[in-house]
Amino acid sequence: MENLLLRKKHEILCFDMRNPRNEKEMERLSRIGEFQTFWGDITDPDIVAQAVEGQGCILHLAAIIPPLTEQSPDLAHRVNVEGTHNVIEAAKQQEKSPKMVFTSSISVHGNRFSEPLPRRADEPPQPTDNYTHSKVASEKESMESGIDWTILRVGAAAPVNVLGSDSLGLGSLEYSFGIPLEQRMEVVHPVDVATAIANSVEADTAGKIPLLGGGKSCQMTNRHFQTKLFEALGIGMVCEKAFRVPKDESDYWYTDFMDTEESQRLLKFQHHTFDHYIDDLKRAFGWRRIFTSAFSPIIRRWLMRYSPYYKTS
Repeated sequence: MENLLLRKKHEILCFDMRNPRNEKEMERLSRIGEFQTFWGDITDPDIVAQAVEGQGCILHLAAIIPPLTEQSPDLAHRVNVEGTHNVIEAAKQQEKSPKMVFTSSISVHGNRFSEPLPRRADEPPQPTDNYTHSKVASEKESMESGIDWTILRVGAAAPVNVLGSDSLGLGSLEYSFGIPLEQRMEVVHPVDVATAIANSVEADTAGKIPLLGGGKSCQMTNRHFQTKLFEALGIGMVCEKAFRVPKDESDYWYTDFMDTEESQRLLKFQHHTFDHYIDDLKRAFGWRRIFTSAFSPIIRRWLMRYSPYYKTS
């Protein structure tokens, strides 16, 4: 996203926590263009106020996501709810309040598996866990803040570089097995999400809640998504018994198809299909597919050890 913003010739200040990973990323991006870096913690209101001072637009992406939100609810509340409160309060103190673009999630819509499609921004949220409750609380405070707000509800934005993310962590693996294979989801390429966020700086989105999904070509069941994902990694689809089999409506998850017509009109971000995502995933995984393909039966058995559903089936 920083690359997209640099191309638009914005003056950029990046606010993040200082650690080796973020320092390395800062050095990489510094070779692309010029920007300022402000190290700090979103839970510190004084530091946040210093970072926000004089800014014309705030792109607020900081958040704790599942499964960590469910494992550490206090941390999730401090970062997701109190951190957002600090950003909003800092914006309100400016002589001219900046526009704030808050990244939320399609998950705030909750489980609507039996309801007519698609999900729309004007539907009332139905939070179901720590993560979605924190997002709904921050959405509500944003709407009531009196500042120029935009809320982006992002669909299933799976990373392309799985080795550089937390997606292969065992906690995330167990979490993903809890999503029924019949679950509807709308994938969106992370580059398209970045494009939407970058375009939101200048787009006429004040007081709007654009839904960020990939469009018709990115709408599928979790079975299709998981099959293509494991094939792209050279592993092959794991046994379907590893996934939760829903006993009733409450066992379904909180992704779904989305109405993105207005979002696309405003933000012009849908440039990648699901096939593009799979091709990019293969390229990012690269030579490792030779290894995973050769040992795929062993890897599949190892992965299924982390499914609570497979163990009890």
